[in-house]
Amino acid sequence: MSEPIERIGPLSGIASSIVALGAIGLATILSHSFSWTHSALSELGVAGGIVATLFNGGLITGGGIAVPFGLWLLGRAENRLERLGVYSFWLTAVAMAAIGLFPMGSPLHVPVAVSFYLLLTVSLCLYGIGNVLAGQRRRGLLTILLGGVTLGGWIVWGLQLRAFVPGLALPETVGALALAFWVSGTAIRP
Repeated sequence: MSEPIERIGPLSGIASSIVALGAIGLATILSHSFSWTHSALSELGVAGGIVATLFNGGLITGGGIAVPFGLWLLGRAENRLERLGVYSFWLTAVAMAAIGLFPMGSPLHVPVAVSFYLLLTVSLCLYGIGNVLAGQRRRGLLTILLGGVTLGGWIVWGLQLRAFVPGLALPETVGALALAFWVSGTAIRP
């Protein structure tokens, strides 16, 4: 693996998480209409002004910054499942950027948003199973667990919480935090 990717890869993963989550968090704070229990995060992308610019720009930038992290991960992959997990991660990053490029109301918004969460779960599960097969059992099981938490957040919301918490922001945030936790943890402790 090239030395620049070895140095930049982990930093780009951490930066991607900080940029995306920071932009989402700041947009929620600055929005006058956002509600954690009654809104979807994507509503921030059409809120107008600085809120929409922050949200959409943060997702686009965060997705783009994640590319070197994927290159770094690919160079460390020990088996086919880990490599498939990395390829799926790249598609996840593209989908995240696409959410910002195609804000709520555009015809592609729902497909890219759904793709992001599905690909996130697939990425974490594939990479985690690959970790287990490569002998990194603890890391692999934690990665698989994060993929399950992402999917589980949607299932719990769909089956139980939707009646009380009609907004999508909470299950969306579970997925975003799972991704940031995994990327940052992997970058810090390869």
